[in-house]
This record gives sequence, structure tokens and C-alpha cells, in this order.
Amino acid sequence: MKNRILLLVLMCLTLASIAVAADTTWIDPTVPGALETTINSDTAAGGVRAHPNAIYGLHKDAVYIQNTSIVFKGGTTLTIVGEKGGAFPVVQMQPVLGVDPGINGGANQIEGSLHLDHIYWIGKVTDGTQFNQLFNMTTVGGLAQSCTVNDCVTEFIGLDTFNGDGWTKGAKFKFTNCYFRALFQGTQWWAGRVFYCKKPIDTIWVENCTVTNGALIFLQQEAATRFALFNHNTFINTNKYWLLNGYYQNLYITNNIWTNPNWVGEDSVNVAVGGQDPDGAQGKPMYMGLITVDTITIRQQVFTDWIKPDSTIDNTLVGLDKMKIYVADNIEWTDPLLNSYYTNAGNHWNATNPYPLSYLDWGGKGKGPWQVTNIPGIWMNSRTANLFKDHAPNFQARRNTHTMVELKTPSIADASIVELMGKWNQNAWADPAFPTQTTDLLMSSYVPGDKDAATLPGFTGGVKSEDGATGVTKISDFIENYAQKNAPMLSTIDGLPIGALAWGDAVVPANGWAKIQAQYAADILTGVAVAPGVPDVFQLNQNYPNPFNPSTLIEFTLPNSSNVDLKVFNVLGQEVATLAHGVLAAGQHSVTFNAKNLSSGIYFYRLNAGSRVDIKKMVLMK
Repeated sequence: MKNRILLLVLMCLTLASIAVAADTTWIDPTVPGALETTINSDTAAGGVRAHPNAIYGLHKDAVYIQNTSIVFKGGTTLTIVGEKGGAFPVVQMQPVLGVDPGINGGANQIEGSLHLDHIYWIGKVTDGTQFNQLFNMTTVGGLAQSCTVNDCVTEFIGLDTFNGDGWTKGAKFKFTNCYFRALFQGTQWWAGRVFYCKKPIDTIWVENCTVTNGALIFLQQEAATRFALFNHNTFINTNKYWLLNGYYQNLYITNNIWTNPNWVGEDSVNVAVGGQDPDGAQGKPMYMGLITVDTITIRQQVFTDWIKPDSTIDNTLVGLDKMKIYVADNIEWTDPLLNSYYTNAGNHWNATNPYPLSYLDWGGKGKGPWQVTNIPGIWMNSRTANLFKDHAPNFQARRNTHTMVELKTPSIADASIVELMGKWNQNAWADPAFPTQTTDLLMSSYVPGDKDAATLPGFTGGVKSEDGATGVTKISDFIENYAQKNAPMLSTIDGLPIGALAWGDAVVPANGWAKIQAQYAADILTGVAVAPGVPDVFQLNQNYPNPFNPSTLIEFTLPNSSNVDLKVFNVLGQEVATLAHGVLAAGQHSVTFNAKNLSSGIYFYRLNAGSRVDIKKMVLMK
């Protein structure tokens, strides 16, 4: 019965858009401030809303000037929808008499729930001020609240796009077909979030969304969560953790692409012991992985304050037999250009050690230095991997690949961007060699667009631009395009390209959740899942560094135990080295190729494993 009720709830949540009712109140775009004035003035005697179920409509092809915060009271739902059939309605914030709009860092204040549909909301004022929050939401009357956002674009948010930490229980978040653009604040790692909520959460549903330059994208640190689904999303250049939590009763992570996740890394003093992972906070090293899960218990840190009798999760230990964790058909990769920063090869990040250095502890600048070794971030830490290994079939990791996939718009344009990323990051690590924070990174191709809140993406003479000539009608109208470049890797679950589908003007089919459930059940029937972090695919990675002198690393993955030959050839097809020969176990392997006795030029390396063969090119440059 509980499963049937859960399914009915989820089916209701899958309604993708909010209908524009006939009695919608349409806001006049020619009057600056009309949006917030109309909403804020809708009050009756006693401060309650005169029209508690009102829907506020924004006209297509229009720009709405916001001069101060929306202050929505009453505990009902604020619903704002954009008219379809043209360019997104845009909400643009402008100063009035030199004063920036908003209170509390610019946040719109919502007492109750929030529903947005088909709106382009810019989180930076046209004078360059960047807001800390776009929407700050609180509970009224002890009611469970929801944040439902469909087909929207936001950009330039300093800290939190949606802050639900003021909700006391049973929060529901649903984000579908959205683009959270340029969530980058140059002053710290931890900024740039889609939502923030450290209270018990009932539901998180994120599907067909793209996030660029986030840091702690979904920050729900130690918040018990009953159900979470992350399906067909793309995450580009995440400074820190895309998902900062480990406590889920039901968690499904499927069909996502991460490029350069947690690229700034961790050190064993500042983070692994200091405490982002709850086990690390208990004084033992524990790096955060891209996939992080833990048992749910009230005994960990401040959980005793958050798990209450009215929570969606019982205030007792949630048994492992009651948990379902499914991580399948995802792609995770780090751009090889970053290797020069990670390995300190041929650069100036650190004169004595092979890795960047940290001078931080949790009190600020520490004695240091400590090596930053967890770069890029690991796939799973040991606790998470053991949960998958020891508690199958409820915990399943299937068909996850750690391999390079080209995007139509590169996540890192060239080596000069890596140099800027390195300088910015070493300043964040309090490295005395980099006392000044670089602002060039914000103005580089690392962050998409022209970074100007006064201009909007659009077309000029049929060419995509950022001057707002005609506006954006769909995600693919942006200058950047984060779809897979070549023949895309397809999902086993639904047959669609992995990653966000919005770049191809598509949405996830209505039966997407049903297909995930069906594949989860099918994977259980096929036997115990492969060891976490070991993709069940045959994969030969590009060597790095490349070009190289004189050594380079070659990594490959075997889906099962195989008789392997890994050889190197010159351009004439002559064999110059044998790097591996014999039977190797399933999993990931790495081999170092030293070419000190060879001359500069192009070489090829070929991997034979049973009936499977792959060949890649590398360049020796002395």
C-alpha cells in the first residue's frame, strides 16, 4: 500500500507545467516595478491575501523591471507563469535612484510555496551587484511547502537560487526542463546553488536540467530525504559538490553527465577530516565522492534537532533493507587539460610537490602547507562503495562510465582557461604565492555568456548573440550548447542521449520514471551489481598528459577478466613498446609509458581485450 501511495504522489509531481488559468492576473511590462507591486499589494483585512489562489502572468517577448523585492505573505502558493509562443518573459533587476532592489541580499520573500513556469529571471542587478538569494522561502502555519520550477532560466545567482531552509518539514522540490546558468561567485568555492535546505525533505525531483559553474548545487547537508530523483541532467564545471548530502531513503541518479566535478579538490586536513562528509567530521579522513550515501540515523551530528516525530522519516534508524539507491547510466569525466594543474607538470603552482597546496584549516588560514590530493574528486568514498558492495540488490551501481565525452561547447576552451582556474583556486586555498584573487576567470569562457546583466541572449541577423535582439524561446537558443558533440552515448534505461535533453529541444517522456523503475527491477534480476566505481564497460581512455615528455599515463577499464595486450606503435605501424600482456581482472587499470628512448612524433596505442579493440593517438614532444 505504501508503494502505491508513493507512486501516486510521484505521478502527481510529474506534471511538468503550470496551466495559465483564464482568471490570470497579467502584469504590465511597461511599468517598472509592476511585478512586485501587484503581488505585494494583494492583501485583505488582517494581512491575509485577498486572492490566495491568484496566478500572475508575464507576457512573452517582454522584459519586466524589478525595483524591489516580492514579499508574498499568507502561507499559500505564489504562482508566476510566462506566456508561451514567444521569447521567455525576462525579469531584470534595476536600481532605483541608485539603490539596488531587494532586502536581505536581494531575495524575494515567500511565506508559503512557490511555482514558476517559463520565466527567465536574472539574479544580478544591471549595476553589477550580485544577489545572495533569489527566493527565500519560509513556512507559515506548520504546513508542508513546495518549490516547483519548470522551463525556467536563472543566472548570476550569488549563493542560493531557492532557499528553503525556512521550511520546517516535508519540503518538496521539483525542477524540470530548466537551465541554471553561470552560478559562479568569484569570492568563494561554496557559492552557486540551485537550492539550500538543511531540514527534512520529502521529495527532490530534478529532471532535464543543466547547471553551469555551481559549487554546492543541491545543498541539503545532513538533511534526511525520503525520495530523490536526478535524471537526464548536465552539470558543467562544478567547483565543489553537486550533491552535498548522504541521507536518502530512496535515491535514483540516472542518465546524468558531469564534466569537471569537484575540480578544485580536497586535502586531508581541511576537508577530509574537517568535515563535509559526516564521517570525516568525526575526526577521521573521509573524502567526499561524486556519489555519497550513508545510513540514516538520528545519532549523527545535529540530526537530533532535525528528525522529529512529524518528519517524513521516522526518528529511528532507517534500516538498510528499507533503502533503495540506484546509480545507473551516468557519465563522469574531467577534461585532460586540467592535468597540468593537478600534477603540477610544467607550471608554477608548487615548486616542491607534484600537487597544488592548501594553507587552510577550518579556522581560516592555517600553518600548512598540505597537499591537495583528491583532485579531481573521487567517484565514491570507501563507506559508500562498501554500502553498494554489501547491500545489493537494494543498492545498485550500473553502467556508469568515467570517460571523456565531447560536448558541442567545450566546458574548458583551452589551456589558458586552466591557468586562470588554477590561479583562482590557489588563492582560495590561501596560497601565499597567489595573494590576489583573479577576476579574469569570470570573464573567460569558463562562465558562459557575456556576464552582463543588462544584455540577454538572442539573435542578431540570424546569429546567436548576447545582445537580446529577439530573446530566448528555448534552451537551444543560447550561444553555448552542452549536448554531446558526436554520436551520443545512449541510455540503457530509455534509449535517449545521456545528459540534459533540452539542448535538443526535447523533454523527458512522461513515462521516464516508470522506465527507471523497470530497469532497476531488471538489473536486480540479472544478478549482483558490479563493484561500485568499476563501470561495466570496455573503455580505453586518452593518455595524459598529451602531448607528453617523456612519460604519460594510459588508463583503461575492463568489464570482466580478460586476456590483454596493450602495445604502442609508430606512424609506420611498427611496434615500439608492449605495456601490458596477460590476463587482467575486471576494473580500472593504469600503465605508465616512458618514451625517453624515442624521438618526438605521433604514436598510437592499441588495447586488445578478448574480442574488443580500441586505438588512440598520442604525441611525444621533446
